[in-house]
This record gives sequence, structure tokens and C-alpha cells, in this order.
Amino acid sequence: MATFTSQIFEILTLNGDNVGSSVINTINDINYVDNRILSIPTGSITTLFSMDDKPGAGTFVTSSIKYIRVTNTSPIVPVKLIVSSSTEAMSYLITAGSSYMLSTSKITGSVDSGSFNFSDIKSVKA
Repeated sequence: MATFTSQIFEILTLNGDNVGSSVINTINDINYVDNRILSIPTGSITTLFSMDDKPGAGTFVTSSIKYIRVTNTSPIVPVKLIVSSSTEAMSYLITAGSSYMLSTSKITGSVDSGSFNFSDIKSVKA
């Protein structure tokens, strides 16, 4: 097993004041890493990965999720990320060069007609 350390370092000077920040997160007991580069065809929806109680091709065990980062490496094209549970779906626009991070398999939120509670993410698509 290994220890994973993530650091987000922001540099910003506003009106002569340094207002940047740094956040360090350490996650212990890492025993698997998946690192891929995918090209998503324009106008298509591609499943990046799924989550379930059992492992499978492109499927991670829900309880094992500790850190996920999806980065849009395009210098100009945004990517729409769709995070879905069994009953809800949320969309996020990842601008060129930006990342989206998850630290849990749970999804929650609210809509005009009410709210939905914590449930497990079933798939992440782009």
C-alpha cells in the first residue's frame, strides 16, 4: 500500500496583495491507481468509468473510491462531464485545462422540485 499526497497550489496577486493559497491532502492505504488519457469524439458521450459493488471492466468498487480527478487537457475545447447515480444525474462543464475532482462515491444536490440525498455514483461520462 502507498500514501497519496495531493497539493493544490494557487498563485494570485490582487491589488498588490498575495491572495493565493495552498491545500495539501494526504490519503493513506492506496492499493490501486488507474491513469488514462482518452480522446472523446466531438458530439458523443463516452463512459469514463462506472462504480458498483463488484469490480469489472471499467468498473471500480464503490467503497474503494478515495480520489478521482478528471482533467480536460484540451487547450480550447470544454468537456461536459455527466456524473450519475441510479436516479439522478448532474452535469459539469470542465473548461479547457481545468480539472474536476471527487473524493467520495456519494452524490447529492437539489433541484427546483426538491432535493435528492446521498446515493452512490454509478457512472461518470464525458
